[in-house]
Amino acid sequence: MLFFTSDLKDYHVHAADGEMGKVKDLYFDDNNWAIRYAVIDARKWLPGRRVLLSPTSFITVNENEGHLEVKHDKDTIRNSPSIPEDQPMTQDMEDTLAGYYGWSRYWMGNLLWGPNVTPATDLDSNTENPQIFEEKLDEQKRYDLRSEDETNGFKVHADDGKIGTLTDMVFNSDNWKLEYMVVRDSEAIVEEAYYVFDLSTIESVDWFEEDIYINTTLAKVKADKVYERKQSIMASL
Repeated sequence: MLFFTSDLKDYHVHAADGEMGKVKDLYFDDNNWAIRYAVIDARKWLPGRRVLLSPTSFITVNENEGHLEVKHDKDTIRNSPSIPEDQPMTQDMEDTLAGYYGWSRYWMGNLLWGPNVTPATDLDSNTENPQIFEEKLDEQKRYDLRSEDETNGFKVHADDGKIGTLTDMVFNSDNWKLEYMVVRDSEAIVEEAYYVFDLSTIESVDWFEEDIYINTTLAKVKADKVYERKQSIMASL
């Protein structure tokens, strides 16, 4: 099922034994554009902690109730390895979390989630020989984690000019892969105008300058369907 990332960040997160906070941000890898972690704002019951959960931990996105259900209880999350709030995620941090929770290591293997096409299957994290693991890691780590919150606002360009700014993204809850980006036309005559682009049209991203370049022209964009309300986009996808 398709969801806006902005909607997910309004959802409450429910552990196996009660509510634990809200989704604060989403980290995705810049190779496959798949959501790898949800950053949970759990300050009310776990102050000073940076809580990250992989989609492997999720049971369902409950659209009707507006919450994200996870399989772990609060004690499991409370006792998880501490991830510093003021530091970027490293491969060692990811490996530590995967080992604690029993998540499959998505960066190892040729499928979207390592040995799997979806994040639904846990693996025995202790079955890998450490030396073999390090060798695979060196060979297959070809990504950086990016913040969805920080990526919103990037300028989006066609081959011949600026289209607008990235205002939202759409992901598939079956595999947690980002599939579309929603771009607000910064020069629209109407009060609001949005375009939707498949992420496969992205040619390059300048993460430092905050620019996204896609394979199209301004004429093609203007000829495509424009949405005056972002809420009407989902019905057409």
